[in-house]
Amino acid sequence: MTLRRTEAEAASLRAIWTRDLLDSQPEFECGELVRLAACLCGTPIGLVTLLDERHQWFRASDDLKMGETPREVAFCAHAVRQNGLFMVNDALTDQRFSSNPLVTWDPAIRFFAGVGLYNSDDEPMGTFCVVDLVPRILSEDQMEALEILGRQISLRLEAVVQRKALEQALADKERASAGLRASEELFRAFMNASPFLSYIKDAAGRLLFYNRSFAQRFGVSEYAWLGRTDEQLWSRKLTKSVRTHDLEVMAGGKMVETEEHIRNSDGSVSSLRSFKFPCHDSAGNVLLAGVAVDVSEEVAHHAELERYHRELEDANDQLRKLAVTDELTGLRNRRSFEERLVMEFSLARRRKRELSVLLIDVDNFKTINDRWGHAAGDEVLRRLGMILRTTVRLPDLPARYGGEEFVVLLPESGEESAMGLARRVMQRVATEDWENEPLTISVGMASMNESLENGFQLVELADEALYAAKRAGKNRVMVHSG
Repeated sequence: MTLRRTEAEAASLRAIWTRDLLDSQPEFECGELVRLAACLCGTPIGLVTLLDERHQWFRASDDLKMGETPREVAFCAHAVRQNGLFMVNDALTDQRFSSNPLVTWDPAIRFFAGVGLYNSDDEPMGTFCVVDLVPRILSEDQMEALEILGRQISLRLEAVVQRKALEQALADKERASAGLRASEELFRAFMNASPFLSYIKDAAGRLLFYNRSFAQRFGVSEYAWLGRTDEQLWSRKLTKSVRTHDLEVMAGGKMVETEEHIRNSDGSVSSLRSFKFPCHDSAGNVLLAGVAVDVSEEVAHHAELERYHRELEDANDQLRKLAVTDELTGLRNRRSFEERLVMEFSLARRRKRELSVLLIDVDNFKTINDRWGHAAGDEVLRRLGMILRTTVRLPDLPARYGGEEFVVLLPESGEESAMGLARRVMQRVATEDWENEPLTISVGMASMNESLENGFQLVELADEALYAAKRAGKNRVMVHSG
């Protein structure tokens, strides 16, 4: 897929092409074709123009030595904006050019015919044209010849730009090679003075070079291990791991980052972060280069940080749970219920779905507290929470609303379904083996209707139904009748 350039990028490329062509010699590349075009068209002048955002340059012409002009007066600026040949038979009678200084002053152009010159990316480089100082009309054959020659000149100018780029690339490469040769000794000195562990191995895993830091790390001289392989230096388990990574680098041709654990000369274990990459000797043989840094402290710190993060996440999980959970009953608290209520009400109204609420109150709860104590009252609330949690459906949300009040949010449940759940809850309460005395509850139920503006109004309707149940003698379910 070809990415479309921005206007700024295209303008920058045009400037580079124009500079390259001006620095080269389009006259040499295109002179014969320009003269051939003038001859075929019977005009005294043939030329190539180059354009950038503000200027026009006249090139490859022996008869018109103007150098450059502003782009806004250029005939060529019109030619590059259309496909095919652009022709002005008489500039003095053409409103676009009758007051143009190239027409009214020197060189007093009257006739122009030209085609746009484009590179391989279809970006305009300039024009190829013939010019006369008197009006003129070209034949069909002449126009076709001019277009054919224009395509040939485009190819030649594109070749000029590509040759220029190639010459620049070769020059850059030569400068880089010279700089590399000049810095080779400096690089060797840098490697030996580096605090990092550096080494080079051949394809068989033999050490060809290692620096002072490497030697000091393992308590050897700077030459003692040269020519030795991994199998001669490390344990079998470590050798297998190290060699596997070495082969990955040489086979894949890319850098591999690993963390290795190396036993030091004093018996301690160090963690090294190793960066391995392929390189080549003067004969083209693939070698393995490596740089390693001691990260033992970082590894220990990271392990400690991970442990701290786990503990912190556990604490945050507990805090999040406490923020939405009633500590006594284990049900959701009022805040969590109201957040879910807002969401479910909006969803039900938008999708025309049913939604119901049960508001539950423990009958004579104050008497239970006064007679049996607050611990007994708390146990009643815990067991009622358990009954709700094990009786409702999976999508339903039971919550402690406050004090001895509980609430159940019933998504996609109408009056009949909600009444069924209320009766099941009352049945569970009635058959539960309560510790001190039988327990009863009163339930108020309300279902979604079109007059409600928010979920809190739905709870208010359930609350009204609950008070009606209380007034009617408790231990019953009442439905709010809109």
